[in-house]
Amino acid sequence: MNDLTTIFPTPAIPLTPVLSKLPLNKKVRGKHTTASLLDAQSILHISSGRAGIALALECAKVTNADEVMIPAYHTDSMIAPVRRTGASPVFYRVKSDTDIDLADIQNKITPDTKVVLVTHYFGFMQNLIPLRKLCDTHNLILIEDCAHTFFGSLNEIAVGQIGDYAIASSMKFFPIYDGGLLVSRQHSLDGITLHSPPLTFQIKAALNILENSLKYQRFGLFGKILGGLLFIKSILWQAKKSISNNKRSSADIGPASADGGYGLDEHWIHKFVSWPSNKIIARTDSQELVRKRRENYKEIVTALIGLPGCRPLHPMLPDGAVPMVCPIYVDNPQKHFTKLKLLGVPIWRFGEYLDPEIDETLCKNSVELSAHIFQFPCHQELLSDELDWMIQTIKTQFEQ
Repeated sequence: MNDLTTIFPTPAIPLTPVLSKLPLNKKVRGKHTTASLLDAQSILHISSGRAGIALALECAKVTNADEVMIPAYHTDSMIAPVRRTGASPVFYRVKSDTDIDLADIQNKITPDTKVVLVTHYFGFMQNLIPLRKLCDTHNLILIEDCAHTFFGSLNEIAVGQIGDYAIASSMKFFPIYDGGLLVSRQHSLDGITLHSPPLTFQIKAALNILENSLKYQRFGLFGKILGGLLFIKSILWQAKKSISNNKRSSADIGPASADGGYGLDEHWIHKFVSWPSNKIIARTDSQELVRKRRENYKEIVTALIGLPGCRPLHPMLPDGAVPMVCPIYVDNPQKHFTKLKLLGVPIWRFGEYLDPEIDETLCKNSVELSAHIFQFPCHQELLSDELDWMIQTIKTQFEQ
């Protein structure tokens, strides 16, 4: 576990995608061979993935009399939308490779069970056909949490195709500041009312996208001009906060998800994604995104296989998988986490803090995954020298 008293430096390379060039081209058109949640019949571009879960639960008419089944390996952003409805979360087991424990789900179904939420972890889709049959038998709503799997397929079944609803976190796959999806291949989403975010947030989103790019020197000499704009942004933002005295800060500033938090902001559940983020998604070459992520993943896995003290959770990359990150099982996380972070290596720790109800009796695998899985970036915006540096730094640390 990480030392809460340690202040870590900003990662030396970007943890998530950053904008490498301005999206001045027209919307990317043409046939894409990789399945995507954008292929669904009903699509809403919203503020975040957790807002998508909240909206899906609204569509399912979940109340405080219901139970919602959630994987024991989770983050609070998956639980908060359930608690918002007053429903009771019921945690089910996952296997050591993060696949669902179907038998445990079946054993925990009660007359009050209404929804099953299932997660495709790290960009690797699960076989949901047996779960779909189980949900149909018991008249349950199935929500696919595709926060890690915006793209992909398994056995020619596209991501998000099995669930009644599917949600995504666009921020994990595109160089944007905010954004998520709620989609359905089976139900209309026309009854959901959404509102545009405030102009102040639209401006903040655009400037933060540029700021993150400049932090990692993506615009060269042109960045000096943009740096002046960001300086003005900082002054105006501080002035705005002083004038407003922090009133309605959540409503004006933005959802916690945009800044890496796990909270669910009520004000942002029924909001569209910001205009800058939406335009970047529309102008992204999805095929290049998929190609680079798969290429980077394979390079990381190839370099780390056989390294003492760690192993890739998924050493093989299936044809249809589009990884969000490269998950590595670390034998001694206490020894390596702080050292790697202090060196500037970007690491995610999905499920690092589980619900207090989760212990080894409820799900030993979730407790183990929570403690031992490091996730390293493999996104499409990593430069070759950045990827080389990260791999070499990781290897040096584990070879000590």
